[in-house]
Amino acid sequence: MFRQVLYDLWVEDGEILERTQPLEEIVLEAARRSGAVILHSHFHQFDPHGVTGVVLISQSHLTIHTWSEDRFAAIDFFTYRHLDVDAALDYVRERLRPIEEKVTDLSRGGPPAHPPEPGG
Repeated sequence: MFRQVLYDLWVEDGEILERTQPLEEIVLEAARRSGAVILHSHFHQFDPHGVTGVVLISQSHLTIHTWSEDRFAAIDFFTYRHLDVDAALDYVRERLRPIEEKVTDLSRGGPPAHPPEPGG
C-alpha cells in the first residue's frame, strides 16, 4: 500500500520560506529522520523569493513548494514503504514552527478495483 501525506503549513514570518537555505537542510533532515534512503535532491530558488524542492528517495519522493508572500508552504511525502512520516513532520514543525497547519493522510494503490481477466 502507498501512503501520501500532504502537509500544508502557514508560518508567522514568511522570511524562512524565501530561500533554499535553511529549507533544503530541513527537508533533507526530515527525510533522514523518516528512515528514507535519499537518492538525489534538487532545490530551486525563485526570484525574488520562493522555493521548490524535491528529494528523490528509494521509497518515492518528498517535495516542498513555498509562497513566502503568503507565509505558506506545501509539503508532499509519498512513499510505498513503512517510513516514519510522523517523525519527519515533527522535525519540520520543530524547525518551521507553523501557526496553522493541515495534514491530509491518503492511502493509495493496493489491488485494482477491477482486476484484469485471466488471459486477457
